[in-house]
Amino acid sequence: MGTITAYRYSKKNSIATIIMMLVLGALFISNIYKAYYSNDRFDLVLFAVFIIALVFTLTIVVFKRLVPAFKGDIILEFNEQVITDHLRNVTINWEDIESIGFRRTRSSALIVVHLKWESDYGKDVSISLRWVAGKDLEIYNTALAYFDSLATPQALDDN
Repeated sequence: MGTITAYRYSKKNSIATIIMMLVLGALFISNIYKAYYSNDRFDLVLFAVFIIALVFTLTIVVFKRLVPAFKGDIILEFNEQVITDHLRNVTINWEDIESIGFRRTRSSALIVVHLKWESDYGKDVSISLRWVAGKDLEIYNTALAYFDSLATPQALDDN
């Protein structure tokens, strides 16, 4: 059996996101309190809707990101045949990859996989590293190492 490199969900990012959402919720609740005592129905309804949306999003983050992080679930995996993004349930064969890039955005880093042909996910598949435990550049370098060692000679000639 070949080598497998697996990355787990990030507890740190999950907790930081939840704390940020709780602070935002506290601000919304203070605005609801002010709107209630000033009889401002529009603001009361508006901030109540924001609170409902925030509670819904917070529930999703807890159950889809924090719980898997504490259970030690795998979110991203590299092996000799494929890259598997368990978050989006995407599996990409190394032989289907033309090149691999790295891009930083304001909120997270992305591994951008350029495929040789158009797939159901498009020609470029972005794998977000926001919820992945580990250093972004180290994860990217690991992906490059797998690609360089396992890609078909044709894929390397195309670069």
